[in-house]
Order: sequence, then C-alpha cells, then structure tokens
Amino acid sequence: MSAPLPARPPVQGVHHAAYRCRDAEETREFYEGLLGFPLTMALEIDEQPTTGEPVKYMHLFFDIGGHDPSEPGCVAFFELPDHPTDPAMFERKWGFDVHLAMRVPDHETLAAWHGRLKAVGVEVDGPVAHGICTSIYFWDPNGYRLEFTAENTAEKSEVAAHASHAHANLERWKAWKAAR
Repeated sequence: MSAPLPARPPVQGVHHAAYRCRDAEETREFYEGLLGFPLTMALEIDEQPTTGEPVKYMHLFFDIGGHDPSEPGCVAFFELPDHPTDPAMFERKWGFDVHLAMRVPDHETLAAWHGRLKAVGVEVDGPVAHGICTSIYFWDPNGYRLEFTAENTAEKSEVAAHASHAHANLERWKAWKAAR
C-alpha cells in the first residue's frame, strides 16, 4: 500500500501559458498593438533553463489581466530562430486543440471585443452560447485559437450542479469508451 499523499499546497491561479511563435515582432504587434495587452517582459535568453543547453531565444510576456490587478496573468511566447519547427506547427489548429480562453467581465464587453476585432479585419466566430458562458473565437498570427468568454450569471447554479456530478460523468465516459 502506498503512503498517503501530502496535503495539497496552495495554487494562486495561472501565472502564464507559453507557446512558440514564428516571429516575436509579429506576435507583439498582434497581442499588444491589436489586442492592447501590454508587453511586460521581453527576455533575451541564451540557455535552456532546466538543462543549461545553449539556445538563444526571445521570451515575451503579455499581461492579459488577472483577478488581482497587482498580479497579472500573462500569455507568453518563445521565438527560437535557430531551432526551426515544422511549418505545420503554426497552421491553424482544430477548434478544440490548443486554444486559450480569456474571461471578460460581461456580455457588453464581449460584444465590444467582437466589434473591435471585426473593425480591424479579424475573422471572428460567434458569439456562441454554451449555457454556462458565451464566447467568441478568433486566430492569432501563430495559428492559435483564442476565445473571449463571458459567464452567463443566470447559469451559475448550473456550474455548481456540474461540479456535484463531475466524477460520475467521467466514470460514464470511461465506460462508454471501453464499450466501443
């Protein structure tokens, strides 16, 4: 019998999510110039931090906002010009794969984002009502799917109901997969 797990230490939310980018300036122009997310760090780094392997890269951080204005949440990117990737890496992904959903305060803000993106020629899908939230979807220049989402306050009790039977739903899913 294995030893019990130690108590779970606290987590304070997402610090950043990081992705590769084709070009640091193209990515900056989209996230800071078009979306208005401030570039908070542009770090030129000369080694892989966990192995010490020599590798030169630019690491960008954009403040997309957090729950506490003094502690922003960021989306980050790496440009590694000496380590090219398969060009397919930067092709648009299927809607379920590799997307970043960002919360906006309300449906009016969601509509404002929809208008702003359309006004500058960004292709926008939605709004899509998901029951617990409503979302719009668009692409960044690296092929990543982005989403702005506003909670549907009338559905907050639905979220709590989902939490109460999440494990049972997962067990049904596992049984369905096994029976296939």
